[in-house]
Amino acid sequence: MAVFSSGIFPPNDLWDYATRVYGRGKAQEACLDLQDRHGVDVNVLMFCCWVASSGRGVFRAAELETALQAVDRWQAHVIGNLHQLKLFLKGDVAPAPKTLSDDLRRVVVESELHAEHVEVLMLHTSMTRVGTGTFDRVQQIEDSLANLFRYLALIDVDADDRDLAALIEILIAAFPDELPGRIETLAAGAAFRLKAGSGRAGSGRRSN
Repeated sequence: MAVFSSGIFPPNDLWDYATRVYGRGKAQEACLDLQDRHGVDVNVLMFCCWVASSGRGVFRAAELETALQAVDRWQAHVIGNLHQLKLFLKGDVAPAPKTLSDDLRRVVVESELHAEHVEVLMLHTSMTRVGTGTFDRVQQIEDSLANLFRYLALIDVDADDRDLAALIEILIAAFPDELPGRIETLAAGAAFRLKAGSGRAGSGRRSN
């Protein structure tokens, strides 16, 4: 029996977008790789891409910082603790009965998903700007890259080739109608500009 009902959540564009992208291709594997190695918030990765894909372009001023501050305590004290509990219950919990601990783990997994959904609503609320900008696909990919690199920089991640490969897989899932090779080329260019010290991973065009 389900612990929570999905019907209690209001319709939300960001949640719908995140579940679609996360379920495509190698996006889940790429997100979890970044999470395991750098402690990234997967929901924020989705948020970065959604902002660009929804015609909002790159983050303005302190928009991303404001979003991170909004979810910081929830991520640390709720999602983080549920995630650690889930991992603990997956291992050896003897002498606790395994069947009972497995039942508890299923409840924790559902609780974590519920908490993730709440966080996505908080991220969505933090973005007050409407999507009235470009819907050019290449520009959206470049803006997504700029947003993703900005997030990684804020959490002190100096992206290496493995990180770039993970971001590419996420973007391939986020833009399924674009050729993967084109996305790889755009990502390589963004990474080069970032390493060259341009200060922005995207094309240099302004946010909308």
